[in-house]
Amino acid sequence: MVGNRNKRKSLGIEPIVAAILLIVITVVAAVLLYMWFSGYLTATTTKVSSMATPEQFQVVAASLSVSKGLVAYVQNTGSVTITITGVYLLNATNGNLIGQIPISSVSITPGSTEPVTNSSNFASALGVKPGTSYELLFVTSSGTKYAITVVASS
Repeated sequence: MVGNRNKRKSLGIEPIVAAILLIVITVVAAVLLYMWFSGYLTATTTKVSSMATPEQFQVVAASLSVSKGLVAYVQNTGSVTITITGVYLLNATNGNLIGQIPISSVSITPGSTEPVTNSSNFASALGVKPGTSYELLFVTSSGTKYAITVVASS
């Protein structure tokens, strides 16, 4: 009876099919790693994030005076309305924050130029000195920034 035993067939994956599956998985993993290392995925996410914030603007003229305050003209070069909510005074040599210049929010429609001003006596409170270079950092409500360097006058 030893020879008449019912032999069970092994239920499993054929060795050829298993080898082909391992090769396919390896190739797919290699392609994904190559795409990741070559920057394809990074470039795609960068394009999407840049399309989400189409704010573009520039400061076409700016002056900083101890006696007259801040006068700047901001031009919206983008396709959406922007709102300038803050102007910061920075040290031009090391970029350190000196203080915030108090302004009223200014909304600028696409293609137009609007003044951003403050005639209060903030300059003496922040220690602005005539003949010194400062950096003005303009910030929108969504966080887009633009910096310009000016020399303070008396």
